[in-house]
Amino acid sequence: MIGQYLRSKRDELSLSLKEISEKTRIRISYLQAIEEENFDKIPGRVFIKGYVRQYCRALSIPETEAINILTEDLEEYFKPLEEEPAVVERKKSLSIRLLYPAAVILIVLSIGLYYKSKERVPIQLAQDKTEVTEQDKTSSNALSEQNTPIASESTSQGGNIKIPSPLGTAEADYSGKHILEVETVKETWIFINIDNKLKYSMILKPGEVRSWSGRNTFFMRVGNAGGIRITYDGQALGSPGRMGEVVSLTLPDELERFRSGPSDTE
Repeated sequence: MIGQYLRSKRDELSLSLKEISEKTRIRISYLQAIEEENFDKIPGRVFIKGYVRQYCRALSIPETEAINILTEDLEEYFKPLEEEPAVVERKKSLSIRLLYPAAVILIVLSIGLYYKSKERVPIQLAQDKTEVTEQDKTSSNALSEQNTPIASESTSQGGNIKIPSPLGTAEADYSGKHILEVETVKETWIFINIDNKLKYSMILKPGEVRSWSGRNTFFMRVGNAGGIRITYDGQALGSPGRMGEVVSLTLPDELERFRSGPSDTE
């Protein structure tokens, strides 16, 4: 089990998760999820192996053995549950037995509706004929009083109807993508442009956590740079500036500006 393996190696070196987080720049919550093998808590299955590699480097231990253990754990963890053949067969047999009575009832109802509709046809035809005659009289009177044709409302307005296209949303599939997470400390306005396609503008309240996925770049404009903490692909980058400062940045192009200074971790 990868969690037990890494925890034992860390205990041998008397290192805390906080110290590992400072070395790897991986959030403590993600490191804890790996040790507890709660892989669903990590946004993006593709990042788990990368985090384990960095964990091994921080402990100065070989990565190969840990990756082999992790691969087996992931296959078991995400393996879909398979029902026993006997249970599946019983369910199939029960479904077939229930299907026959339902089919018989459906056939009987269809036959009954068919004959009932045939009985109503002559009466309905007579009613339709009377209604058509009355409508013809009304139409003739209206045409004699008015020579200018009037376009129907649906025709005159049809050209002006516009159906708004649905707004794009960040995809939930993290495969091959970068993950940007923003944790709010103080109220701030933020604008985000993802891959020059998806754009978001919002005011975030203290305690809010938002995350987005993208394939290439994230452009951000922040109204209170010291009011947020940024995590990119699981690495805690900290705040992009000071309280009250307006900052624009592009990730991953400007990762170095964070690495040159201290970073906030959990």
